[in-house]
Amino acid sequence: MNAAFRRLTIALLIPLLTACGIAMDSAPRDVPVSERILPLGVDTSSFDTSGSSLIYLVAVGDDRLLRSVRRDSETQSELLESLLAGPTEDETVAQLSSSLPPDLEVLSTRTVGSVAYVDVSTEITELRGQALLNGAAQLVLTTVELVGVEAVQLTVAGERFPWPTTQGDTTSGLLRIFDFAGVFESAQPDFPSLPPAA
Repeated sequence: MNAAFRRLTIALLIPLLTACGIAMDSAPRDVPVSERILPLGVDTSSFDTSGSSLIYLVAVGDDRLLRSVRRDSETQSELLESLLAGPTEDETVAQLSSSLPPDLEVLSTRTVGSVAYVDVSTEITELRGQALLNGAAQLVLTTVELVGVEAVQLTVAGERFPWPTTQGDTTSGLLRIFDFAGVFESAQPDFPSLPPAA
């Protein structure tokens, strides 16, 4: 009885298990263009990026947090040019974007000690509100990714500009990552919650 029951169970499970499988293609094939676009609701949190440096782009979502992606850039100028070039095709599919104007230019850049001096063209002054905050954060967070840089003096066509911060004020002085707390996704993993007090 026991052996017969086992055989019956196996006989019933085999069709169920094989029905859940995905058929293998006999040879490689091209995926049609219509099937390459990710539908809304798909988790786009991972895609291939490479490089030893990071730039910051705007992620999809209500809070529009900045997210770091990798780039192959070795100098401050190259890194900022990568930022101004915007997202790659894969990053665009993953719904990353930039708050920076497409015609924005870096006019000059240099580092003295731990301070980077970055001068950009006037197109950035066309931004307002959250877009200006995100744009400034993109420039500052990308620049401080370089080894030894702790603060950024960001100017517009050689003039100081009142940059917004997440504290609700503006400053034309040195900008640090703390001025944009809450605007970017942290790479720090969540800490486990504390056990309840006994």
